[in-house]
Amino acid sequence: MINLKKFILHSVIYILYIFPCIISSTNFSSKEEYIKKENVKRSIEEINNLKYYNEKIDEISINNRKKRDMIILQYKWTSPIYYQIGYALKLWLIRKAINYLKKLTCLNFVYVTSSTNHISGIKFVTSFNCRAYLGRKFEKGWQEIGIGNECHNFGGIIRMVLRTLGIIYQHCRIDRDTFIKVFPENIAAGNVEDFQILLQANINQLFLPYEYGSLMHFGTLDGSKNRDYTLMPKDHLYESTVGQQEELTFNDIKTLNFHYCANKCKINITCSNHGYQDPNDCYKCICPDSFEGFKCERYKKLLGCGTSLWTVRKQPTFFKFYGKKNCMYHLKTNGLKKIKIVILKIKIKPLYSFKCSESNSLEIKYWKDKSVMGARFCHQKFPKIIKSHDNYAIIHYNSFCDTSYAQMYFIETF
Repeated sequence: MINLKKFILHSVIYILYIFPCIISSTNFSSKEEYIKKENVKRSIEEINNLKYYNEKIDEISINNRKKRDMIILQYKWTSPIYYQIGYALKLWLIRKAINYLKKLTCLNFVYVTSSTNHISGIKFVTSFNCRAYLGRKFEKGWQEIGIGNECHNFGGIIRMVLRTLGIIYQHCRIDRDTFIKVFPENIAAGNVEDFQILLQANINQLFLPYEYGSLMHFGTLDGSKNRDYTLMPKDHLYESTVGQQEELTFNDIKTLNFHYCANKCKINITCSNHGYQDPNDCYKCICPDSFEGFKCERYKKLLGCGTSLWTVRKQPTFFKFYGKKNCMYHLKTNGLKKIKIVILKIKIKPLYSFKCSESNSLEIKYWKDKSVMGARFCHQKFPKIIKSHDNYAIIHYNSFCDTSYAQMYFIETF
């Protein structure tokens, strides 16, 4: 009888105290695994069948996965943001980068020659490596951005400033495993944190698509300990696009303006083609680089390029580009059809670079969302075959070199 009482007592203690702890512990430890599995499992079949995979990426990006991530800041930067530039840094270059951000956003940055206890801000300092805390760390005081050789350039400085303002690296998004493959075995110990996924619970999801061309996206060899790949786009046409440090993309700027400038305008206007209201001029829209007009309602047309809108038909249309030129063409076909673009030959300098430059490349936008940077080509092995995800594609040839050339054709397909 005594043993029976002991058994009942132990059972009650187990049910009331121990078992709930096990359940709670199991749920907590599996949350991260669950999120990652949900991101990956939907695309396993598409990964095994490349024909459908690229279209699935675009579908995910546009529909339920179109998010650009900014950390929920404990302390949010307020304008004006004061900044100071330390010894041995290129003052003119940092000021150029800051003025670039001022022009494109509603944020106001004010340069000061020395830090004081009366004001707070950002202090650029010389560093052995590039470092920037994600978001504002303190409500008051000066927050350092470490500038090393690797980021002592225009794009590298802007990348560090955006991180300080709260924008996470693109390849750290919760949905990144749908778009890239990461190789942890090749990542240097000091760079591991720069490749970690930030869970949905920790970030504010802004409804913008994943973008390989974002300034906040690492390249295929960035952070490597052995000069082997640290990441690779699952859409392989973007291999020479990831990791660019030349410019902010349309969606990079849009992220900043949505977060810091959303309440600047007292009136609301509607913009077309993924454009959005200009916080510095509330009566017009900021447009993706392929569109223009007060409401982004027109296809962009560049001077000296002839007809900008082409109808794609069952017979192939051949295009040839030579030398210095900056031309953009919009290709449209029947709503139920798609467009096949074949790059036959291309040679655009510099030939030694892993990445294709904005000023010397052939860029093709074939995803449904035309606000996203297209895939860039300059010196890859060819021919390359590209299939649009809908009935619309955009070709942009831009080169400042007399010896550059590209030959291609496009045709209607299913």
